[in-house]
Formats: sequence, structure tokens, C-alpha cells
Amino acid sequence: MNTANTPSPVDPLPPGGNASHAPVKDEFVIQDAAAWVLRVGVMLSVAVMILGLTISFIHAPPTVKEMRHVVFTTNPKLLMQGVIHGQGKSIIDLGLLLLVLTPITRVAVSVVLFAIVDHDWFYTWVTLAVLLLTLISLLFLH
Repeated sequence: MNTANTPSPVDPLPPGGNASHAPVKDEFVIQDAAAWVLRVGVMLSVAVMILGLTISFIHAPPTVKEMRHVVFTTNPKLLMQGVIHGQGKSIIDLGLLLLVLTPITRVAVSVVLFAIVDHDWFYTWVTLAVLLLTLISLLFLH
């Protein structure tokens, strides 16, 4: 009887196997989705900001004095009114908002993928805690 290729009941390794840990089931799906969220978010925000800059310079080129005193609009109602009316500054602010929301969206996508695809509840809860803390901190921006 040839037992060289047959694993013994106490041998934890399969024939030709190695001692490395088992990989996360869908590690690449989660990493790829997170990478795509970041890529798309950055490209979209840059495109929106370039559109806003173009509109700003076509309508009325700002002076240096005006640029020094312009602040980022955080009021969603004012921001959307400006975007609807085609104001370049509001469109630039929308691009900046998209840029800020990109990593937050990545964390939200990771929560969903850890829960649904990977069924890894530890990482789901940790990532959800990070997402909630980030969203709560945004409430305190002035």
C-alpha cells in the first residue's frame, strides 16, 4: 500500500499543499469594488470641477480679490440652487463635495460587500462603526 500521497488523518495539509492561511473568500471583489468607487468618484468630481471652472471663466472671470474671499458652500439647498442656475462657483463646490463624499461612499460600499458578499461580520461591524463615526463628525462641520 502506497501511503506517500495519501494524507494521514492527523495531517492538516492536503497533498502538495502549503501551510498558508486560507484566503478571504471574495477579497478581490471587495478590493476591486472599493478601488472602482475611488476612481469613479475622483474622475467625476474632477470633471464637475472643470465644468464649473469653465462656466465661471465664460460668464465672468473672477478677480484675485474675489477668489480670496470665496468660501465653500455647505448648505445643500443653496448649492443645488446655484447648480440649477448654472453658477460656476456652485458647480465647483458640487465637485468638491463629490470629492469629499468619495471615500465615505467607499466605506459604505465596503460595509455592504463585507456583509453580503463575504459574510464577514467582524469587518462589517468595524467598517459600519467607521462609517457612522465619519457621518456623525460631518454633522459638526460649520
